[in-house]
Amino acid sequence: MKVTFSTDPAQFLQQHAGYLEQREAEHNLILSLARAAEQKQKRGEAIDIRFATLANDDGLVCAAVQTPPHNLVISRATMPEIEPLADALAEHGDQFPGIVGPAGEASTFSDRWTAKTGQATVEYMDQIIYSLKQVVLPPMAEGKMRLATQAEEAQIAAWIFSFSRDALPKAEQVTQAAAAKKAAELIEAQRLMVWDVKGTPVAQAAVSGTANVARISMVYTPPEARGHGYASAVVAEISQQQLDAGKKMCCLYADARNPVSNSIYRKIGYEFVGRSSLYVLGKKP
Repeated sequence: MKVTFSTDPAQFLQQHAGYLEQREAEHNLILSLARAAEQKQKRGEAIDIRFATLANDDGLVCAAVQTPPHNLVISRATMPEIEPLADALAEHGDQFPGIVGPAGEASTFSDRWTAKTGQATVEYMDQIIYSLKQVVLPPMAEGKMRLATQAEEAQIAAWIFSFSRDALPKAEQVTQAAAAKKAAELIEAQRLMVWDVKGTPVAQAAVSGTANVARISMVYTPPEARGHGYASAVVAEISQQQLDAGKKMCCLYADARNPVSNSIYRKIGYEFVGRSSLYVLGKKP
């Protein structure tokens, strides 16, 4: 077993994109982080992304990616023994607030990380990975989907802030300033859609991903607008839009403990792919 460290997204993709794309719904986050860094690199922009790969004589066993200060994201492994990857990252001095990846791999890595460093890990979120290739349109909801506008930045920022408080662990929650920055970036990049009722946005969903797979995220409806089918409508419409634009599939992650969101996605046509776990790291001993 050999662990290799790298900060070159182009090299990482050249060597490992083929394996990751075999299960692209599960690896969409890793691929999109690497692709985004590669594009920035080509434009001459500064990047901060770190890769670690575990390999044997047969090839890649497991890959890990981090864009500091965010979580470490690990791939599905070709064999269950991935402890050397955790050992190498610990010895390398890497730091991250949490570990996210396929349930089995994340559990194995987290246990080894605790044994190696003494730093406790707690499973914060059990997520279901869904993919969709054909949309099942939900009952018609009042309104229509459209791009969020710059005039709505403050509203979107407030929703992103509330979404992070509702859905993310403390280490991943954003400040109001970070939410405002994220809202501005998403709106400028035309990656944030809202469901509009008579000129007023009532729900949102963001889109990112790779050339082949669109990843839907940040689905949010404020409490006063819930119960009208707006979330179902915006997710269905944005998914169909992405398929019509040539994406092979759409994917998204849902909290396994939230029956409402899981029901919404399944009714639209999203199908179970696998489970992903998020482990939050405690304070260092």
